[in-house]
Amino acid sequence: MKLLVLRDKKPGHFNQAEGVALAIGRLAPTEVARLNIRPTWFAHDDVRKIIMRRYGRDASKWLRSMYGIDAQSLEKPDVIVGSGRPTIAAGILLSRFFGGVPFVYSGGIGGYDTREVSLMIVASPRAAGNPRSAWAPIPSIVDPDDYPAPRRLSTLADLKGAELALLVGGTAYRKEWPQNEWDALVRLVRDVAREHGVRWRVTTSRRTPDEVGARFAALAGEGVLAEFIDYRSAGAGSARALFGADAVVVTEDSMSMLVEGLTARRPVIGLRSAKVHDGYASEAISAWAAKSWAAPSFAPSLAILPLGTVNAEQFANSLIMLEPPTLDVRGDLARLIAPVLGLEGPAI
Repeated sequence: MKLLVLRDKKPGHFNQAEGVALAIGRLAPTEVARLNIRPTWFAHDDVRKIIMRRYGRDASKWLRSMYGIDAQSLEKPDVIVGSGRPTIAAGILLSRFFGGVPFVYSGGIGGYDTREVSLMIVASPRAAGNPRSAWAPIPSIVDPDDYPAPRRLSTLADLKGAELALLVGGTAYRKEWPQNEWDALVRLVRDVAREHGVRWRVTTSRRTPDEVGARFAALAGEGVLAEFIDYRSAGAGSARALFGADAVVVTEDSMSMLVEGLTARRPVIGLRSAKVHDGYASEAISAWAAKSWAAPSFAPSLAILPLGTVNAEQFANSLIMLEPPTLDVRGDLARLIAPVLGLEGPAI
């Protein structure tokens, strides 16, 4: 089966598309081609929506005009996969150009006629009833088989020597991090290390303010951290090994990193800012916190704590209540995609 994966500039998006491709690989042998999606200077989001609603019937013309894509030069795929707003119009147009090839999109779509989208994989259960939509955890390229089983953290004594990964984000859409919350995060890391003897492995991200990265670098210099990865010098993909820690802690601005930790079958704590505007992301994260990830015990695997007020005691007691997930995220995703492609889903 030939897959065409559409990749925009954001790792949080193109890793979802790659995750969908890996799930399809559970259904049939695949050959994957990749196409970088870069809208031309005039084709910003609102322009793409207007063109697709009013003028976009000529797929070849608009692929060239809005993206600089020569569709004639592409080999016809069996499935097109995308994630991220720049890939929506491109995926619809490519599907149309190739005579209705299935287009599978990770995320919700607004402002477009989605009748030519075969499946939208949505993160919020409230959107799962929309036409051609299915609720699933955000796809990713994380594979739990790449990591050893985590150490079980069921008592406070178990925390001594345990490895905790901290994935530090930053300001994102509808999420802000005031200075007092960065102060609280640094304090929490220091206190949990001192009071419970954990080994912190910390990475920043492209959204992390430089001054916050500098503060964690200073903690590493003091010996508070077992490992520090500075995204500015390490680059994308540098945090992958951290998903092998015994538990994962994430600033809650990144939905993708929350689910990546769960996909790696690690208990996850999300640290929530007080300055979060309720919206789709909050709905999705609330659903994940309520979801059973650890069958057959049905114990929670995800906890959300308020960063501004959480202390070492609350953090530690919340962590030992969590169990590592057992859910096969990629297998569940493959079962949702299979009927769209006319394939047999993997056995449960």
